[in-house]
Amino acid sequence: MRIWRGLSDSLSKRHLEQRLRQSYLNLQDERGNVESALTLIPLLILFLTVGQVCLSAYSRSVTDEKTQGAIAYSAMGAAQSGGEPISGGGSVEQSFTSPPIALPLPGGGSLLVGERKVEGLSITPLLPGGDAYTSTGVAVQE
Repeated sequence: MRIWRGLSDSLSKRHLEQRLRQSYLNLQDERGNVESALTLIPLLILFLTVGQVCLSAYSRSVTDEKTQGAIAYSAMGAAQSGGEPISGGGSVEQSFTSPPIALPLPGGGSLLVGERKVEGLSITPLLPGGDAYTSTGVAVQE
């Protein structure tokens, strides 16, 4: 029994040493690292592209709301009463690309239209130009 136990201990030690040596050699082998790099680079570009599309959709929504709010504020008479500053530090006229246009309506009053051109940032090589769009706001001025 004692001989058997000594033999099994030495076999298990040899087996353990072989497994440790093999795992060390596997760490030295860089084939898995190269495959990981070849997979992770396109995956990172894909995630950045999805992030840029989401950022673009969000910024379009926010810019449209801001443009509509500024044109509505302007239609209530802020632009005619001396260009009172709006939140953000600038006057209503300065927040648009060109001054708002007043189109006369048949029954009186006018339709006030303003537009703002926006250029977004680029965070991915797949969409290098970023996002450029025009945001338009419309309000009825009585």
